Amino acid sequence: MSTGEALTKAAQATQVEIPQEARDKAAQLGWESGLIEAALSKGHSLQVIWQALRAEVDGKRAKEFLEGGQAAVPRDLSWMKVPTEWGIRARASDPEMGLTIGDLNVGTYGDIPDVWFNRSEIARGSFPAAVVEDMGYTIFDKAIIWADCCVPLYEDAIRDRWVSATDLDWASLQPISPEMEKAVCQFLTEQSERAYYVGALWSGWLPQISYGYLELKLFLSTVIYDLARHAEAFRKRALANGGGLGLQAPTDFSRAAQEARSFPELAMVLFVQDSMLNTLFSEGAQFAQTPLEREMYRLVARDRQRMMDYHIERLKHMMFKLPDRREEQNLYLNKAESRMVRDWTDAAVNEPLAIMLGGGRERIAEGQARLKALRKLQVQNYIADLEKATFQRKNLNGRLKELLES
Repeated sequence: MSTGEALTKAAQATQVEIPQEARDKAAQLGWESGLIEAALSKGHSLQVIWQALRAEVDGKRAKEFLEGGQAAVPRDLSWMKVPTEWGIRARASDPEMGLTIGDLNVGTYGDIPDVWFNRSEIARGSFPAAVVEDMGYTIFDKAIIWADCCVPLYEDAIRDRWVSATDLDWASLQPISPEMEKAVCQFLTEQSERAYYVGALWSGWLPQISYGYLELKLFLSTVIYDLARHAEAFRKRALANGGGLGLQAPTDFSRAAQEARSFPELAMVLFVQDSMLNTLFSEGAQFAQTPLEREMYRLVARDRQRMMDYHIERLKHMMFKLPDRREEQNLYLNKAESRMVRDWTDAAVNEPLAIMLGGGRERIAEGQARLKALRKLQVQNYIADLEKATFQRKNLNGRLKELLES
């Protein structure tokens, strides 16, 4: 630095008003007279000087830093004294699975509270800062969202992941009849839209869940990813064998899910669709027209089963914790079932399946009979899923009841 520059900086330093409190603190710590001005002349701000003073940097260290051309770095180290549980050594309970998120729930780190009060993004188990900002979470009650199975389901999801681009043999596709291709493409247009939309819904609700329920948030992230992959795979099949996308799917049910005002309402509405689709894809071999579709439906069904496992355990947990809200859940199911039945009666929904099940347009009557049997199985499995969750359905939709009795 030239002499002129040094004089300029020194002149600027003298223009900074140094609080008497800072001078008193510096004198208390043994700072030489004029050391603050010297620090300012070297380009250090008054804020940095205050940090050094509050960190109890003594005069000797402050002078050494200045002579060495370095800032007087505060050595607070209070972060090393936080009263969190220390000495934790998480171990894999199953060597084949490796270190899972369930293995991390040891000691106080495994305490998942019934109500999470912190509104910041604090990691569960860490020590809270004195002042934090509200991050906008709105869901703090474990009873309405939690299911113990979300912990192992997350591990299953990341191990079961598949890639539609390479895990499905696209080169194996062979041309099928134009009318059958149209039926397949219409069915997959509908399913691609449904998967994409529900994934978007979960994405909107995920940020509302507070950070205290980290394992659930991780699992729901895999659900969102699975649904995106399903939407992608269905769209690829529609565009990969000489066909194309069909008519837009009915939106009655999607609107019912969109209208949900609370997490329990959303979960109950989706319980209906997810149970029905889980059965549909599990029976995919009945209407698959190619080996690729058969494998695609098998993989989708495996993903869907994890979603249903969560739905069932969440509802069971909520009914145990909040039994007075049982009747409320029936109201949500009433709405969801009526919208589902309305979608099922849409020609763009039932006719493609009937053609695929019957084996062609000319055998659509036979296909309708098989579709009716498949719908009956969907309803039976739906009722069974509710019973697994200790939930007895009241006032089952009339159309669904007719299917059961047929």
